[in-house]
Amino acid sequence: MLKNTLVQVVTDGPRAAKQSAMSKSATKTIEPTVKKAKGEATRALILRTAGRLFNEENASDVTTNQIAAAAGISPGNLYYYFRNKEEIIRGLFPEIRQAIAEPLVYPTGEPISAERMAHDYVKAIEVLWQHRFFFADMIGLGRRDPELGQMIQAMQDEIISALGIMYTDLMAQGDMKPVEKKTLELLSLNSFLIWFSWVSFMDRAAEPWAKREERLADGALACLAVIDPYLKVGYRTAVHEAMDALIHQRRKST
Repeated sequence: MLKNTLVQVVTDGPRAAKQSAMSKSATKTIEPTVKKAKGEATRALILRTAGRLFNEENASDVTTNQIAAAAGISPGNLYYYFRNKEEIIRGLFPEIRQAIAEPLVYPTGEPISAERMAHDYVKAIEVLWQHRFFFADMIGLGRRDPELGQMIQAMQDEIISALGIMYTDLMAQGDMKPVEKKTLELLSLNSFLIWFSWVSFMDRAAEPWAKREERLADGALACLAVIDPYLKVGYRTAVHEAMDALIHQRRKST
């Protein structure tokens, strides 16, 4: 009996030591993963909270202390992830750029139905409004943060180019009258200017928020008016009908 016990102790000893080592190794592997996930969650919380406050108060009027308080964390914890407000805005930029590119940038030569064009125009205006603190003050934000300014310039060039591609595809599929290269460049630029200035116009309108949001979709119609004279009659009619239906649907849901 004693012999059997001794044998078990001898054989179990290395096994237990091995299991203990494996357990410690697993713990060491799990801990960094958990810590990383927690850090990513905190960073996302800061960005989400900052974006909401910026929309409510304007970015220039919001402090990092206010962001930390609204997020339920200490200022020191916030500064662990972002050194200042400029870094927070830069942290928000990739999401903003992707959001506005989604309805406007797509493969060259892909068919553009009237329904799709109407949807893209309305969706783009909605994205601009969702991130209105940024688009209503792009020039000011870029001036205060030159690094962000370069990022904004690249985004502007991308969007203007995408609009030019969209109009070129419309001409290629026979739904837009042919125009010279210079006219195409001006149409793309003017569309961009109206699109992005509409949000600034609405943000400063002396109307209740609900009324401003109700009128927001009118920005899509204002942008569409830039190329209206160049669209073929049948296509133009179909785009307007699709856009009117979308706007009516959104107004009913608000």
